[in-house]
Amino acid sequence: MQKKVWFLTAMLLILTLVFASCNQKKEGKGNTKDIPTATDEQTGKKSEVKNEKDEGTNGLTRETVVYYQDDAGYLVPVMRKIPWVEGIAKATLNVMTDTPEQQEDLMMMGLKPLLPADAKVLGMSIKDRVATLDLNHAALDCKDAAAENNRIQGIVLTLSGFSTIDKVQFLFDGKVVDTMEHGTKVKNPIGPSDVNVEMSDDAKAQGAKVTVFYQSTSPSQYDYLIPVTRITSSENSTLETAIKELLKGPKDHDNMTIDIPPDTKLLGVQMEKGTTYLNFSKEFKDLANSKDSEAMVMKAIKMAAMQFPEVKQVKVLVEGKNYAGSAPLDSTPVFANEYE
Repeated sequence: MQKKVWFLTAMLLILTLVFASCNQKKEGKGNTKDIPTATDEQTGKKSEVKNEKDEGTNGLTRETVVYYQDDAGYLVPVMRKIPWVEGIAKATLNVMTDTPEQQEDLMMMGLKPLLPADAKVLGMSIKDRVATLDLNHAALDCKDAAAENNRIQGIVLTLSGFSTIDKVQFLFDGKVVDTMEHGTKVKNPIGPSDVNVEMSDDAKAQGAKVTVFYQSTSPSQYDYLIPVTRITSSENSTLETAIKELLKGPKDHDNMTIDIPPDTKLLGVQMEKGTTYLNFSKEFKDLANSKDSEAMVMKAIKMAAMQFPEVKQVKVLVEGKNYAGSAPLDSTPVFANEYE
């Protein structure tokens, strides 16, 4: 009899412990799972995710470069934090659509979404690094060839920013279209191409291409950088070529500028122990008189430099001496424009 009592007592104690443990897990007092690592659409590859507090997304966002258009018709990249949802590449197209919400978001920047208000994403799938994007017929309507090209190119540039996508196959109402109304060919998968292309003044023949960044200002006085692919007279695409083209300034003076002091010259480029030194002439020192201009110029220099994989850190010199107040421009990720 005594053994039976002890047995029943032990069983009761065990059941009590199990019950308490279950309650702890339900109330979040026991073991908890870590926030899941977000992955790119249809892949197991990790992506950069920020644990920002956004409603309905468990706080996960992805830093995604989205392309818009300014009033002058230039494509402008903007880093936006997209809430991490299933099918995030498809969801990114929502912030490229001309809705009242996006108009409000972009008003200060003076930019416009590339897709019209009545455009709809009918479907999207990814296979073998090709995204098949099905849009409704409204997405075909553009006012001219430039707007048409910007729409297609901007979508491709945005979606190819995802590690799973190299090209985009466009469908319209479920069908392949050979050519859009103003001549843009969309029959085959399209990869990213050069953005805002222009020819250098001294480029007599098609030479090397470099990307430089020039400043523009919206009607609300918001400053942003525009990437320009410049075809040069040089045979090779080098950092020296890019910086020299940057110093020449934009060709479209009505819509772009760069506040590098006049007559500034690049005296030399030297790489030593992982640091690339850009040595400018004495005129560059005048840049320190305007901190706002200085910040934009330094960002433009860094954006131009970081297109070259061999460049890990940049140090600005003037006549061989450290530029006053200039910290090394390292390889920390930087975006031409960030949505605030």
